[in-house]
Amino acid sequence: MSKKILKQLGIILALCLVAEVIASLLPVTIPSSVIAILILALLLTCKVLKEEQIKETADFMLDNMALVFVPISVGMIEDLELLKGQIAGFLVVVCISLVLTFLGTYASVRIVQKCMKWALKKGGKSNE
Repeated sequence: MSKKILKQLGIILALCLVAEVIASLLPVTIPSSVIAILILALLLTCKVLKEEQIKETADFMLDNMALVFVPISVGMIEDLELLKGQIAGFLVVVCISLVLTFLGTYASVRIVQKCMKWALKKGGKSNE
């Protein structure tokens, strides 16, 4: 494994560790993965961390994300007996959460599109 990949992996894992520490210190429960994403976004936005510094490892992790879900899926199959009496409720929750996720994503995209249009119009007026 090259030094570059190890360095990139070290940066990503360090962010995850910092997020774990922050999550353990907070009085409310926030997943450390969410905190890590927020820290990463902040570092990238402030240009403290450049995309090139984590690109190859992050791309590899995204390309192979399905591997993360294999143990979870196997665990669910092992505990399938627990769902037998609850399958209808489980399916209702899955369907409702699917629709809510879709609607939330749609609303977010529409808001971003409107903000971008507004920003372009405002930027165009200032140049006139």
